Amino acid sequence: MKVIGILLAAGSSKRFEADKLFIEYEDRELIRFPVETFLKNKNISLLVIVCNNENIKRINEILNSMNFEQEVITILGGKTRHESEVLGLRALDEFDIEKNDLIAIHDCARSFLPADLLEDLIIEAKKYGSCSPVMKAKFISKTSNEIVSENIMEIQTPQLFTFDILEKAYLHNDEKIMDSHDTTQQVAKILGVESRVINGSNLNLKITYKEDLEILKSRLAGSIK
Repeated sequence: MKVIGILLAAGSSKRFEADKLFIEYEDRELIRFPVETFLKNKNISLLVIVCNNENIKRINEILNSMNFEQEVITILGGKTRHESEVLGLRALDEFDIEKNDLIAIHDCARSFLPADLLEDLIIEAKKYGSCSPVMKAKFISKTSNEIVSENIMEIQTPQLFTFDILEKAYLHNDEKIMDSHDTTQQVAKILGVESRVINGSNLNLKITYKEDLEILKSRLAGSIK
């Protein structure tokens, strides 16, 4: 059973007001962190990075400055997350992918994915055919204006499924149903398959706004996990 990573890096970063993937933390561009985390994992045999027209050249330059043994390819993504997922999956046509191989789809905006979390996800997915990280979440109730946290969970990435499941959920269906928020929702909606879940990490926060990066810097400095 092979494990293939698909990193989604085709977003526009409009809300961050700059291409967040090239913002530096400790003198390294943010995109280096998830790339290195995946490539340092002994299970990963292939990495597909889905880029956009504006960042693909620089991402390739960063890759050329790195040392790794696995095969890494960059491709252009689509206008939406799901279009990019489909293009990432279709890029696997060039490789010898088996039905039970695992595909880990990860948002590059979650730059600080802990290595041990990735490893735990792979271990669980090898047993059960899928695995995704979740964290307890909070929101402000519109009716009471109070913070609600009971039974509220936020799903993170990477989300792992066998290629067979993703092929059926994405590549055998019409684009009109490609409106899910993430991989687990698409698989559940099309196939009725729920992902196995394990505890995620608060270092795996998605960087959407500049404030998110500041929160992560504080957590990293304090080694909060």
